[in-house]
Amino acid sequence: MTEQELASADNTLVSQSHPAADRQRMNGALNALREAQIRLVTDIADTLAEFGPVALEDRRRLIEIADDLRDMFFLVVIIGEFNAGKSSFVNALIGDELLPVGVTPTTETIEIIKYADAPRRQPVLRGTDIREWAHPQTGAPGVALVDTPGTGSVFLRHEVAAKAFLHRSDLVIFVISAKRALAQTERMYLELSQQYGKKVILVINQADLLTAQERVEVRRFVERQVEELLNIKPLLFMVSARESLQSRTTGVETGGVDAVRAHLRGLFTDESPARQKLVAQVETVDRIISRYIGQVQASASLIGSDRTRVRDVERELSVQSDGLNAQLRAVQAEVSQTLEGIRVRGLEFLSQNLSLRRIGRLPDREKLQKDFYDKVIGRSLQDMQDSTEQYVNALVDHSRLYWRGVIDRLNQLQAALESEVSGLDASAYAEQREALQEAIRTAEAELRTYSSGRVLSAMETDFRANFSGFALSAAASVAGLFATLAAFAAPGPIVGTAAAASAPLALPALIIGAPAAAVGGFFAFRYYRRMTAGARRQFNEQVDQLQRTFDETLKELTQCERTRLTQYGQQVLTPIMSRLDVLSARYAGQEQALRRYQSELASLRSGIDDPGSR
Repeated sequence: MTEQELASADNTLVSQSHPAADRQRMNGALNALREAQIRLVTDIADTLAEFGPVALEDRRRLIEIADDLRDMFFLVVIIGEFNAGKSSFVNALIGDELLPVGVTPTTETIEIIKYADAPRRQPVLRGTDIREWAHPQTGAPGVALVDTPGTGSVFLRHEVAAKAFLHRSDLVIFVISAKRALAQTERMYLELSQQYGKKVILVINQADLLTAQERVEVRRFVERQVEELLNIKPLLFMVSARESLQSRTTGVETGGVDAVRAHLRGLFTDESPARQKLVAQVETVDRIISRYIGQVQASASLIGSDRTRVRDVERELSVQSDGLNAQLRAVQAEVSQTLEGIRVRGLEFLSQNLSLRRIGRLPDREKLQKDFYDKVIGRSLQDMQDSTEQYVNALVDHSRLYWRGVIDRLNQLQAALESEVSGLDASAYAEQREALQEAIRTAEAELRTYSSGRVLSAMETDFRANFSGFALSAAASVAGLFATLAAFAAPGPIVGTAAAASAPLALPALIIGAPAAAVGGFFAFRYYRRMTAGARRQFNEQVDQLQRTFDETLKELTQCERTRLTQYGQQVLTPIMSRLDVLSARYAGQEQALRRYQSELASLRSGIDDPGSR
């Protein structure tokens, strides 16, 4: 039923009420309670509009309940399979062949027989599917008997009509055929009646078709089945509507229907139909609200699980970021250790080869550079490459694992949404699902960027270039320094000039060193000390610069990864969490409103039980 159809049904039902006649049947206190109940039921129907299309049928039910409260007839609804003899039973109950009967399904509409002082044998059509009759033997003033189309009928619309009326009942009489005791559809309707909180009476009709022993067996079977199915023991009567109608001519009641009639009279004598109707519909509305509270709680629980899954992904961001920091510190320590080894070996090389006794006996430049590479540099470049490659490979591997984990978690969340989407807030879940799909697409795109390992190439090239530049510069500086000192120590301008030609630093040394040599050994020694100290300082600075370059490169790569993770969280996960928070708050508000209605219903029930207290 659409919103437009629901509004039309609401207007039609309201126009059919008879408030003036109803109020005459009620005292002032009950009338006030009825008005309060009508307002409350209407408010609940309005609130269910927030639940979308899934709540349309329950809104219709609540509107019909409100209209029944305006009409204020206690509705005794007769339910049963077609050809179980429902119409015959109703005729027997009123002692009059008012409703049509036959061997084929004859009741195609809802037949309502309202109490009146005189029978009305021509029905009045109410809407398209209700025919209204009148009779003085419905059980009591204010009581209406409702004959519904047969369940299990070959006409699906018959069963739909019967099922659609069940919530309006104040008392349900299940008419069961003695030859088809408790069919599957009857069990389903019994369950539905219990869901609405309806009082139930069982009537096994056509008992005249059974032997005495068969009657006992059928009764026991039905009682046992109902108790096992619903854990209840409703009142059960075995009757023959046909015999009851036939006995009218004899004046001696047979068929067992008189026992049902007597029970109803006693029921309405003990407590007015008006008060019983108010109580019955409070129970029905409370059951409807309880069902929606359960749905809201289930959706809230699902949202809680969704939020937990998203939080798991967000925690993965943090864990991955922390993991990057730990990996960065580890590779920095390894690179630092390698460079410190270069520093120690380089300083030792300078100390060994810059002694005064060896300056005059130094090997040629190429030999010095080779010795420097062999003794100082050695495997350092390979060690550093190994460390950085391990770091980058670990970075790539962990990033791949991270993005795969993100995709897995988001797929789990999407699967959870898909399994729960049929029902409450389908439109909101559709929006959330689209956000999840976008998040998954983004994560998959991120994962693909790691497939080729291109992320490493630029950094590795920089590493090799920086290290090679350092090695060449350090070796050239050491060789140049040795050549300068050798030229400074050579006995004569010719040797010194030749040595100066072999090293870029030799000429300045000669210009400065010649006067120093002329002055004396003291100044020559001071110059030697200054040159060797400068060499050590320069070497340390080169190592420090290389360390800084490596650190900056590694930090830049790590920060790049951290930024990707952070941006994913901010741009993708945060909106998802925001939507989940909105849904969570919405469900909390809906549950609060429904529980408030429950509290008002409980207060109303107390007032009905003791109307004088209001």
